[in-house]
Amino acid sequence: MIYSGQTRFCITPNQAIPTEGPKAIPLLLDFSAAQVDGIEVDLTMFEQQARLSMVQTLYIDMADAANPLTVIIGDSGQKIVAKVGTQGYYSVLAPNPAKFRFLSTQGSTDNLPVYLINVPIPGMVWPTQ
Repeated sequence: MIYSGQTRFCITPNQAIPTEGPKAIPLLLDFSAAQVDGIEVDLTMFEQQARLSMVQTLYIDMADAANPLTVIIGDSGQKIVAKVGTQGYYSVLAPNPAKFRFLSTQGSTDNLPVYLINVPIPGMVWPTQ
């Protein structure tokens, strides 16, 4: 049962084409060093400067990864687990300002490509091996 006092609403700008046009922020995540708390990405500054107004899709390339990647999206609490040996587009519920936490095993992978994309792309994952 859902109680109205326990619900909260997150405004997610999904399925919209942003006014700045399609853009992506490429990231190379490095988990080769000891990263106890993972890697945090906060796009508040990008949004305040009107460089990127939203994130609707993640592209994650796990082709060369040794361990799975977990992505936790701030405020919405959405959790994505990308498996080793896959590539794919993941639709996200990322309220503004968009904040992401990337977690993987310490010392596992360096230069793991992830793209933060501001336009909606249907979710799809495919094997690379």
